[in-house]
This record gives sequence, structure tokens and C-alpha cells, in this order.
Amino acid sequence: MSFRDKVVLITGAGRGMGRVIALAYAREGAKIVVSARTAKYGEQTVEQIQALGAQACLVGGDIADREAIRSMVQGAVERFGGLDVVVHCAADTSHGLMAEMPDDTFDHIVRSNIQSLFWLAKDSAPYLSKAVDKGRLIFISSGEANRKYTPRLIAYSASKAFMNAFARGLAVEFGVMNILVNVVEPGLIGTDHMLETLGGDLAHKLAENFPVGRLGESADIANAVLFLTSNQASYITGTSLLVDGGATMVAMPKVEDILKG
Repeated sequence: MSFRDKVVLITGAGRGMGRVIALAYAREGAKIVVSARTAKYGEQTVEQIQALGAQACLVGGDIADREAIRSMVQGAVERFGGLDVVVHCAADTSHGLMAEMPDDTFDHIVRSNIQSLFWLAKDSAPYLSKAVDKGRLIFISSGEANRKYTPRLIAYSASKAFMNAFARGLAVEFGVMNILVNVVEPGLIGTDHMLETLGGDLAHKLAENFPVGRLGESADIANAVLFLTSNQASYITGTSLLVDGGATMVAMPKVEDILKG
């Protein structure tokens, strides 16, 4: 699965899954365009990529900002001359009851997790369509999208369900443009952000109930993304690959019961 000299734009590449995906492509010889809302984290990712001997540049910006997404794509083309793969990993999350959620909080989720899909697809399509081995567009969704419900995540879960449906329709429209569109749905992945939010002990105890009895790793998601954008997956489009260790197939205990021990 060599990506030598392929140009790959990754949103949310400053930390977590996005950074691990970026480094995985770098090890395969790709030229990486790092998009990160926080410049400091993006610069760290670029430095790690360059330490591997690969080329990288930083195009900062907030995915909730229309002009920022336009500049991401243009920055990639200006720096490396084209675009072969786009991986949309960035997203925002809001916890809370819908009845108590401020309008502007919900609006921000819509801009970040829904409108960004349209903007990124529209801006990148003219360049992805010129890719030699078919352009690839990957959306990082969630097992929350259509398969389960976690309390206080309605806005996030609904936005990911939209993502899945959007990708299916886009795969049909973009097929004639030489572009494959797919989704990866992570389960409970042990990123720093997730462990800080949920708590490491609780996360690991939840994972003990999975058929694959461990937390997922960012590398598990990177492996799935690289496969779907490789030549081995040239006949796959409009699909969603669930990478969750089987978590959505089993009944989960209540958090309160786990904490009681």
C-alpha cells in the first residue's frame, strides 16, 4: 500500500486520530497537508512528519469557517500541485440535553460537522477528479451515527448520521468524476481527548465488554483509512467501515454500575 508522492490533505491532523493518520501516510511516502485549528499542534505534526523524511505543510483553519476550508484546499494545490486524497477527521462535539442546549451551540455543530462536508467536497472535487488512480475522499464518522445512542450526544450523533448519508449520495455523484467516497466509523478509541473526557479507568472497563476486549487505538483507524484509499480498495465506494471491536453488537452496562464496581 504505497502512497509515494500522493498528496493527502487531512483535517484535524493536529492531535489524536488525525495526527496518527497523517504519520501513517507519511511512512508510506505521501506528501501531507496538515490542517489543524490550533497552529501549535499542527506544527508539531508537521515536524514529526518531516522527521520521518516525508514532506508536509501546515494549512490552518477552523472547519466551521467557509473561507478556511477554501484556503486548505488551495494551500494543498499551491504547495504540492494537486490533490489525491482528502481525509476529513476534524469534528466538534457537544454534550448536553437537547432541551437545554443553546441555539448557537447546535448551530456550531451543524457548521463544523455538516456544512464542512459540503464545503470540503465541493472545493476538493475538481482536484481529486484529476488524480491518477482515482481521487479518494474519506469521512471519519462514528459508531454513534446509526448504530447506538449515548446519552447527551444527540447533536453529535445526528451530525454523523448525516455524514453517512451524505457520503453515500456523494459516492454516486462523484463516481463519474473519478472519485471514490467512503466512511470510517470509529468506536471507542483511546485518544488523549477521549481519555480526558471519559476517564481512563472507565474507558478501559467499558472496553472489557467488547468482543475484542480492549480500547481501540488510533492506529486501528489509520489502517482502515489507508486500506480504503489504497489500490486494493479501488472497487469500494459508498460504504461505511465500522472499526469498533464489535462494541455496537453487545449490550453495554450502565456507567453507574461500572463505577460502583
